[in-house]
Amino acid sequence: MDAVMDAVFFDIDDTIYDQAQPFANAVHKVLGPVPGATDGDLYVASRRHSGEVFAAFGRGERPSQEVYIRRMQATMADFGVSITREQASRMQSIYVSRDEDAMSLSPAMAQTIAWCAGRAACGVGAISNGRLDRQLDKLHQLGCTRWIPDERVFVSEALEMAKPGPQIFRYACEQLGTEPARCLYVGDAYAIDVVGARAAGMPVAWFNRRRHPVPSGPSDVRPTWVVNTDEELLALVRRIV
Repeated sequence: MDAVMDAVFFDIDDTIYDQAQPFANAVHKVLGPVPGATDGDLYVASRRHSGEVFAAFGRGERPSQEVYIRRMQATMADFGVSITREQASRMQSIYVSRDEDAMSLSPAMAQTIAWCAGRAACGVGAISNGRLDRQLDKLHQLGCTRWIPDERVFVSEALEMAKPGPQIFRYACEQLGTEPARCLYVGDAYAIDVVGARAAGMPVAWFNRRRHPVPSGPSDVRPTWVVNTDEELLALVRRIV
């Protein structure tokens, strides 16, 4: 299925940038190398233990430090590593800090966003769960604001609506002067990004960096396209935007 898109919206974490980089950076700065664990392994494990984090953002709340500590401890336990509360707290602080060595925009992703910004009639934006200040800071750090200005960044904390609810997607489309059926959404989290955007009536490119199996389910909640790399996403938008 190919279509003409008025606007393109991107998720931020693990979509615009590879979130495994800053997470592994935090682990390594506190613990050093973890035998048998790649950066991707560490990040995937952290996602398995992020249910409390996602649930809090879904309720429009900020996760407590206790929630983050439990996530770090459970993640490291998957690799047979026991860490103290202090170590877990320090890892979380490093993870969310502004570390230019740990977060970068790939050339292919930069080309992808630039292509969409230059050709989509209504431009590009970002839709994300999380804290508004933190998500804006990431986009500034990555250099994305040349294409995605602050007023086109739609974050759950500021809007009191969150993914996977369809309202935040519909609101973002309305703000750019178009409708969901004519917008592309690009996101990595199947249950949050794909299910939510499809419920809003948007075509979706599932950015499956970790190459998870495509969940079974009705056709109307499945992704319109699946891409695994920045280069594959660039090729897709060059065809449909």
